[in-house]
Amino acid sequence: MKSLMHLIGKKALRASKNRVNSKLKNKVLDKYVYLIKKNKKIIIKKNNIDIKFALRKKIKKNLIERLTIDNKKINSICLAIRNIRKIKDPIDITLEKWKRPNKLLIKKVSIPIGTIGVIFESRPNVAADISCLCFKSGNAVILRGGSEALNSNKILVSLFRKALKLSKIDPNYVQLIEKKERNYVNFLLSNMSKYIDVIIP
Repeated sequence: MKSLMHLIGKKALRASKNRVNSKLKNKVLDKYVYLIKKNKKIIIKKNNIDIKFALRKKIKKNLIERLTIDNKKINSICLAIRNIRKIKDPIDITLEKWKRPNKLLIKKVSIPIGTIGVIFESRPNVAADISCLCFKSGNAVILRGGSEALNSNKILVSLFRKALKLSKIDPNYVQLIEKKERNYVNFLLSNMSKYIDVIIP
């Protein structure tokens, strides 16, 4: 476990050092929407595996509803990505500037945080939302979703990574911890400060 988690951390750290311009970010998000629509049958098939697993575990009906991906949910995911695409790039914006008596001009400029770790429940659409938001803001992300949604999360993350690769960008901007064991969450929270700048549970 330790070696795998450190490898994920190193890859994220390396990816986060690559700056991507706004035009290319939007191109990746467009490709992601295209890939989701193109692969919707596969996404629904993978999601059905998760639903069957959740039913065997006798998970509550409202949680099954959150977990379910159908055509309507896929359209909703694509709409959310398009809305993220419309957001003005938050990086390299001058937030403040002032001039010193010696004529030196000082600027406060927005930059990415670095690498963000996110732990979330069994809503697979969140994997797409977070991937897009972190990438749009220039941050690498390490995702750890609910175990019930593992197959759904894997396909959504793999399609985002494919969109990155097609645009010749390091796919490790987005990584998913594909392990169900709870100790991976504990390790993420307590032993990854060398690689992760912010954890969002």
